[in-house]
Amino acid sequence: MSDSDNLEIAKVALARIREAFPAIEVVTDASAPVELSVNLPVQAGLKHHINLNLQNVDELHFSVGAFWLEWFPCTDSAKVDAFVNAVVGFISGRLRVLEHYRGVRCIKAELQEPIQDGWHNIGVWSTLHFPFPWQTVQRVISNA
Repeated sequence: MSDSDNLEIAKVALARIREAFPAIEVVTDASAPVELSVNLPVQAGLKHHINLNLQNVDELHFSVGAFWLEWFPCTDSAKVDAFVNAVVGFISGRLRVLEHYRGVRCIKAELQEPIQDGWHNIGVWSTLHFPFPWQTVQRVISNA
């Protein structure tokens, strides 16, 4: 597939998200150094800023708070569906992000869905950190 095909795939995925939430304002960021970038600013119905983008030709990215995850290749329809479901799930309040802080630094963030007795990770972002015995603090980011 060509780069323009991948861009069209990303636009269709974003259209699916917009269709699920037609009242949410979506702002295109033409200055971002990626193929396509849109921001969903804090607004009625959205408690946290979200960035969605297509970068490196075939990666769909979703970031909110310290969480950042990519789904690729975007030519895999199952990956596109998982990306759309993650974004729609977060905006709907069904999914949450659990951030883990050591001091003021976020060292890990997990996109989670509820299960019977707790939460299940859908995706995890983390940075290099050492397992020092220092206590971590958790913060929940949710649109619920």
